[in-house]
Amino acid sequence: MDDDNFKDDILETVGIIGFMVVYALLAIHSFPLLLFLFPAPFIYIGVKKDLKIAIGGITIVSLLVGLMADTYSGIVLFELFMPLSLVIIYEITNRKKSTEVLLYSTVVFFISCLLLYGLIQDITGASIITQMEESFREIVNVQVEMFRESGLTNYELSRTRDQLKNTYSYIVSILPAILIILSMFASYINYYASAIALRRSGIGIASIPNFSRFKLPSTIIPGIVVIFVALSLAKGLDIPKFDAIVLNIIVFTWFIFSVQGLSVIDYFMINRKFKTIIRIIIIILIAFIIPVGSILSLIGFIDAIFDFRKLNKNKF
Repeated sequence: MDDDNFKDDILETVGIIGFMVVYALLAIHSFPLLLFLFPAPFIYIGVKKDLKIAIGGITIVSLLVGLMADTYSGIVLFELFMPLSLVIIYEITNRKKSTEVLLYSTVVFFISCLLLYGLIQDITGASIITQMEESFREIVNVQVEMFRESGLTNYELSRTRDQLKNTYSYIVSILPAILIILSMFASYINYYASAIALRRSGIGIASIPNFSRFKLPSTIIPGIVVIFVALSLAKGLDIPKFDAIVLNIIVFTWFIFSVQGLSVIDYFMINRKFKTIIRIIIIILIAFIIPVGSILSLIGFIDAIFDFRKLNKNKF
């Protein structure tokens, strides 16, 4: 039986490695967003079998992708997702709380992004910011030419160019906040996906709270007040990139309250007995298609104060 189990483990591991090579290549060439789920199968292997197997699996896949696609892609896979996988495996195997798992994995992924930024700068001799600005400049030129061909006047073209430049400049300015948000997203979906797979294989782990029960800490409002009071007092000081710092804090604050606002909506849809698929579609529509970000953030902010859901009392 031990030999059979060993053979099964080998076959399962080899199968996952082979699948992830194809998966990574497909994601790199066609659907880059799929890369966010790259660590999940290796987290599953690491918890179910052994940490060393997960390390070996990520290393092998990264090497093969580097050979089949390009060296840069292999380095990115290894550098970004190896630390994230290791910290989630460690936290799960040591039975840590879900909030702790998500906190540490978010921090680790964010640090990995910063290290990758430095690595790219060393290799290419130019920072990601510079490369992004150049890319955005080319995009602006292409879009302006398209508008020119559509018959816009010189005045309209000038206004359009300025609007595009301002938009892309804004994106570059809030890059730190974007990286933090992406780190939270990567941590959550990989922890959630690996947890589901592990439970189905008979391995119980600390439960992840339903999205409908997401709630910011009770100290969030006082904390934000203190931060913005400190920023207002520091406004007169000669702090480098002060406006960019304030902008990133505002964007991140808006984001976390928007997430809580979505959670409130999901909570009341569950109470109204909405089917799961309908809830998911509505949440996606609200989050990504309907421009109601400010309303969501306001709902989340008010819920943080008044606790509409009474989560300490009500349980699903």
